[in-house]
Amino acid sequence: MAPRIALLGGRPAVLKSAHDLGCDVVMLHTPGVYDPAVARKYTVQVVETVLADEEATVAAGRRVFAEQPVVRFFSPAELGLIAAARLNEEFGLGGNPVGTVRMLKDKSAMRRRLAEVGLSPVRFRVVESEAELLEFVTELAGPAMLKPLDYGGSRHVHKVDGPEQVAPTWREVEAVGRDRMLAEEFLTGHEVSVESFSRDGVHTVVAVTDKLLGKGGTGFIEAGHSVPARVDGSTRADIVELTARLLDAVGLVEGPAHTEIMITGAGLRIIESHDRAGGDSIPELVRHAYGVDLVRSAVAVPLGIDAWDPNPPAARAGAAIRFLSAQPGVVTSVDLPASLGEGITLDLKAEPGTVVPPLTWSVDRVCGHVIAVGADAEEAVARCEAAVAAVTITTEPVD
Repeated sequence: MAPRIALLGGRPAVLKSAHDLGCDVVMLHTPGVYDPAVARKYTVQVVETVLADEEATVAAGRRVFAEQPVVRFFSPAELGLIAAARLNEEFGLGGNPVGTVRMLKDKSAMRRRLAEVGLSPVRFRVVESEAELLEFVTELAGPAMLKPLDYGGSRHVHKVDGPEQVAPTWREVEAVGRDRMLAEEFLTGHEVSVESFSRDGVHTVVAVTDKLLGKGGTGFIEAGHSVPARVDGSTRADIVELTARLLDAVGLVEGPAHTEIMITGAGLRIIESHDRAGGDSIPELVRHAYGVDLVRSAVAVPLGIDAWDPNPPAARAGAAIRFLSAQPGVVTSVDLPASLGEGITLDLKAEPGTVVPPLTWSVDRVCGHVIAVGADAEEAVARCEAAVAAVTITTEPVD
């Protein structure tokens, strides 16, 4: 009998992967967000619920289980992680503890836990007013990072260089309806992400990924990623150790995790972590470079369909992604070369009529991306960037 599972959210590739494993997939998703044709192809049932509403999603999951039990609730989407953990705990289905998932979801809770165990010291404070932010920035005597406690995609993230920027920054915070933010010391250095997988509390770092932030390396919105990261063996070993200590500290026992780390002049510093695979097609890069399918493993290993090898894999290639961009406006034309070259995959979303918004967070990257594979990361990045340069997306201002 096919295992019946529930996915809270999920991109088409995730649905296809679970379907190809032989699972009967029940998908819980926000109305208007998923593709109905894809859902019909890869699921046996769709239950509409607003994933951002935790209580509504838990109630929907309970109804699903009452109608016909599932063997596990999974959430490949950030918004469904806590609800999935609650449902698994309520019905005794296994998975990560609810407290662990909540801690990783709440950036301030994770910071407090790291402070408790003396791991990766970063000065921080939860601020609820302009005055509290000013006090923290003044005490810090240096730039601060201000971010939501529970959001991703680099949305509503601000750098505060000094006291004179506090008032205008807090006005921006209030303008989007927020009144509680996490203020941290601003970390500088080389930022990487860590793609890991845990089985019975044993953590395997599958890949360390280089991150390109913003055009020309500025800003907080990812412009691309590449694997393997260009770090020396000693630094990589330190990253592996720190990641394992972090995951132990928060109590993660199962599945993929995506951890962001800054390599600073004072040592490694954890930025944040999530109990899910990385976004931005990072699992696809990992699959190309290491032959490990984190999307498949997230479902197949807990269900006992696949075994998990805890030994770190060796890189067999390099892989990179770069996001296509254009000036904000309406796309009038897209020009492509006859060939993009060897090892290139183009996912072009921009077409005449597409509205390109100002780049404020990752969802605004609406033009598509290029993925390249090479003998190593350097070759993959070079191929990727050459392909991006060969694509011209022309826009005109919106009236």
